Amino acid sequence: MKNQSVPIQPAATIVLLKDSDQGPQILMQQRNPEAVFVGGAWVFPGGKLDPHDQDDGWLNFCDLEPESANRLLQLEANAHAYWIAAIRELVEEAGILLAQGASGELAASAQHFLQQSPSGFIDFCTRHQLHLQTGQLKYLSRWITPPGNPKRYDTRFFLCPWPEGQEPRQDDHEAINTGWFTPAEALAHYEQGKWELVLPTIMTLRHLAKYSSVRQLMANEGQAAKGKTR
Repeated sequence: MKNQSVPIQPAATIVLLKDSDQGPQILMQQRNPEAVFVGGAWVFPGGKLDPHDQDDGWLNFCDLEPESANRLLQLEANAHAYWIAAIRELVEEAGILLAQGASGELAASAQHFLQQSPSGFIDFCTRHQLHLQTGQLKYLSRWITPPGNPKRYDTRFFLCPWPEGQEPRQDDHEAINTGWFTPAEALAHYEQGKWELVLPTIMTLRHLAKYSSVRQLMANEGQAAKGKTR
């Protein structure tokens, strides 16, 4: 009988997109084969929420309007934590920082900081007076890990255009390989037995494979949370 007692943890994943001659490419990473959960699989950057992601202080560092975010994710409170977690995990695992005016150097500094202080992202943002680009993220989908897995997650998927000028740098701990791939390329690697993919990744790739540009994809997929007016 499948174990029904594994707790379901909230998580966020970000599908980062950039244009190429072959159409939109997606940033993907191979998880460490020693990881308990989907070890060795190719995934989009992401991970579980940290309790600090729920801090109301984050609303001073982004344009999210709390009620709009809650309504979009159909939660009673603290939906903003999913946007924060997606941005935090992206910089921690892939070295890309979605913040206004962020350079590759600052992204590398943020990644190093988070590797030393995983719960200190708000301290880093305070120190550097960062404004996170939560408005660039569009909510795409929700996936819940089925029973029988050693870990279970309730994961929200977000779309976001790549911030030009920042090149990915994997952390070499959770992620051991990183690259840009079109959905067709990623699915071909899977079908040829070269890659391991999990169902949410497969279905997301298949869904996004029909688009010819990032602009077209972003215009037709996902929903944005209403931001603050300034």
